[in-house]
Amino acid sequence: MGWRAPFLWAILLLSLRPAAQVTPPDKSIVRLPQGAITRIPSPDSRWVLVFECPDSCNQRKLWIEDTNSHTPKLVREYQRSLAVGWAPDSKRFFVEDDYDSTGSSTYVVDAATLRITDVNPIIANSDEIATKMLNAGHSYVRTKGWLNSHVLVVILSGHFDEPPPRPFTCGYRVDLNGKAEKFLQRAVEESQ
Repeated sequence: MGWRAPFLWAILLLSLRPAAQVTPPDKSIVRLPQGAITRIPSPDSRWVLVFECPDSCNQRKLWIEDTNSHTPKLVREYQRSLAVGWAPDSKRFFVEDDYDSTGSSTYVVDAATLRITDVNPIIANSDEIATKMLNAGHSYVRTKGWLNSHVLVVILSGHFDEPPPRPFTCGYRVDLNGKAEKFLQRAVEESQ
């Protein structure tokens, strides 16, 4: 992504409403793996996410532990890298799963119940062009941060593989109540 990452972050910050605040990704998002075991405490210290990557990262598991009971629960096993970030109220966290070289998806997990909210359908139901982009040959849903404890900022980017390849980039404010608001679109229109 090179020079485009800082450029996209600048566009993101400029496009947000003045009252909206986004924590910069280097402080709120943890990219994994970082070693055999990585511990990521929630802002209120009630929970700890534990990412295990033993045996040269042949196995990758994300656990959540309640710091009161010290009881770990398996969130999921993974094949590749991921990123996680806690909501400001510590009730949820997102997982950005790089499931293979052609795509990534983002979902939000309730810390207490492990109930998963997939971000992709929220985007698709709010923007009809997003369905095509989510099903493109290469499609990546990347999280840039939390606006508040209910709204994530995500960037959907990638390209269609059919000749000629057509890249796209869209930014969304995704409300976990089921709505997404597009604030950025740089998509190449399909050939007629």
